Amino acid sequence: MVPFPFPISRAAWAIESAISEGRAEEAMQKLIHALRNGDDDKAVRRVAADWIERIGLPPGAAKSLRKGGKALLEDWLDISDMVRSLQGQGKTYAAAVEQAAKHFGCSDRHVQKCVAEWNGASRSQRENE
Repeated sequence: MVPFPFPISRAAWAIESAISEGRAEEAMQKLIHALRNGDDDKAVRRVAADWIERIGLPPGAAKSLRKGGKALLEDWLDISDMVRSLQGQGKTYAAAVEQAAKHFGCSDRHVQKCVAEWNGASRSQRENE
């Protein structure tokens, strides 16, 4: 007997049936239930991946995935670490910012925002302890 080209399971079959019959809400609930409860298998994960790929991410949905929080600056941790390291080696803040900006190929203002983000994160962590 020839093997199936992809994994198959009863749960995946039920989810795919609901999708093909236009019962998207039911399919979504079954899929979420299977993934959250650990009842998923390769077939269910394949269905989830196919569905996510098919639906895609509509414009503006990235913010809702972050639950409304602002996006972190690109390379903010690496940039702020480099600035702190350069300051630890005796450089002034301005010189450290300038060198980090050249190293990462970004503006001085971007580096300053990254350092401010790091300072805010470390301050909030100290307050929570």
